[in-house]
Amino acid sequence: MENYPKYGCPFEAGEFYHIYNSAVGSEKLFVSAENYRFFLDRFHFYTKDILSIYAYCLLSNHFHFLIKIQESSDNKTIAEQLRKFFISYAKSFNKNRLRRGALFEKHLKRVKINSEEQLLWTIYYIHRNPVHHRISSDYKRYKWSSYRSLISDKKTKLERLEALNAFSGAEEFVKFHQRNIEEDILNQKINFWES
Repeated sequence: MENYPKYGCPFEAGEFYHIYNSAVGSEKLFVSAENYRFFLDRFHFYTKDILSIYAYCLLSNHFHFLIKIQESSDNKTIAEQLRKFFISYAKSFNKNRLRRGALFEKHLKRVKINSEEQLLWTIYYIHRNPVHHRISSDYKRYKWSSYRSLISDKKTKLERLEALNAFSGAEEFVKFHQRNIEEDILNQKINFWES
């Protein structure tokens, strides 16, 4: 396998990844509801043919997604589509905020999901991120995460059925998220070492 020290290992077809990144320095990625909506719309627009989304959470200065690479996708196409997405969002954000320069940290972080347990705990971590960062005291009501979409009956672009089935259904999904787990133990379960 080729060595990819700057960008992590290539994305592999059919595999799950936890991807995340943040704004440069103390900048914000989102300052209005319109920013959050536009980010999700653009992400879907650029990635709908290469990956599926299982969970996400957007916070003012960073984001998390749990994705699965489609069987027909290759690393070069994925990298190019993600690059286009980041450029598109940054250009729009900079124009609206009368801002110049880089918006995102240089490289998208990725962690390959290697087990069913890691998959479950990564979804848990993503949805509880607003509580972890003290942005919200109630992850269930946080607007910019996939938690509510996954347990609702409303139309969604998420892989709802597959995500809930990983927990053996919606009821177990909700119960799993009600657990409280020490941060150091959780970090071991989700594995923050980049692939």
